[in-house]
Amino acid sequence: MASDDAAIENIRGDKLKKYLDQTMVCTSCGYCKSVCPVFSATLWDSNTARSKIMLAYGLITGEVKPDDSVIQSIFECSTCADCKRRCPSKVETLEIIMATRQELAERGLIPANLKTSTDNINNFDNPQGDPKEKRTEFVPDDVKAKIGKGADVLVFLGCTTSYTDMKSVANIFKILDKAGVNYAYLGENEPCCGLLNWLTGYPSKPFGEAVKKALDGLNPRPKTIITPCPGCYRSFDELYPEAGVDLGVESKHILEFINELIEGGQLKVTGKLEGTMLFHDPCDLGRHIGMYEEPRKLLSHFIQLKEFQYNRDKAHCCGGGGGLQATNYELTSEMAKNRMREAASLEADFVITACPSCKATLSIAAVDLKKESGKKIKIKDLLDIVEKNTTGRDEQ
Repeated sequence: MASDDAAIENIRGDKLKKYLDQTMVCTSCGYCKSVCPVFSATLWDSNTARSKIMLAYGLITGEVKPDDSVIQSIFECSTCADCKRRCPSKVETLEIIMATRQELAERGLIPANLKTSTDNINNFDNPQGDPKEKRTEFVPDDVKAKIGKGADVLVFLGCTTSYTDMKSVANIFKILDKAGVNYAYLGENEPCCGLLNWLTGYPSKPFGEAVKKALDGLNPRPKTIITPCPGCYRSFDELYPEAGVDLGVESKHILEFINELIEGGQLKVTGKLEGTMLFHDPCDLGRHIGMYEEPRKLLSHFIQLKEFQYNRDKAHCCGGGGGLQATNYELTSEMAKNRMREAASLEADFVITACPSCKATLSIAAVDLKKESGKKIKIKDLLDIVEKNTTGRDEQ
């Protein structure tokens, strides 16, 4: 025991050491293996939570050195947290993996592609490394005129939506305009929420402070911040408060806000969609935040929903989270294809999601699925359904 204590003292930082008891609670039963989407895509036991916990224990005791194989194992994880849900011993699997990432990040031991993405966020406020001016490329001119002006509601698009999702950007502002919402928009001054950096192992506090500063610069200062990105919402609602940053606003995912607009009469439902439709629960919105019924409540106005076999807290990850796209894009692709194969087995015509990252990964997987099996499944954004099937209060 004395040698173990000495080894612990040799570990730099307390982030991982405090989970020593938790690493010893794990019985290696394999229940995490049964639900791990990374294992399903690779069939490598090193990608299961139980293996990562063994590595964490070894790093704490000094029996394991952080070589390339260890780094690869720790970062080949979408942090979907289904292992934590399934663990019969209630091991804090996600917390252990994140603490290990934090220790590795402190030492600069992260995958090269992931470092490029986090450096881009630090330098350009987006993972792609695109110019800040490009953030408004898909934004209508009348909305650009709002940049820098305050309102009670702030629209925070997030990096993925701003830079890659032209249709969602247009739909968001069309919905708000027809409902008569007075909103503000930061435009090129919108900072990155920093979720990817946090997932890599870096602090979220600087990003929370940057968002707070942006809010402070608006007059009037917004009372509510809405976003279409579950990752941004998770940052506002969970990560920033944990880091000691109070934005001083109420944060909502945009689907919550749209539900309120329909219930309040600002939006009127005009039509319904036909076909077999499944809703894919994003991990950040679902297991991490616990928002399961709100998207279904909104969709109930427009469709007859059929569920995935694995839904709500048991939903399978699309592979787009945890920094996995930057770490191992091929693995992300295989996980997304597995989710689409599940949809195909249920004879789905459409898969609907409320996350721009899920939408992107599943859209590519839908193309691959058609090549593989001939089955055509369309990926639909929840916002697109709302925009096409609603009018404003005073519209005929």
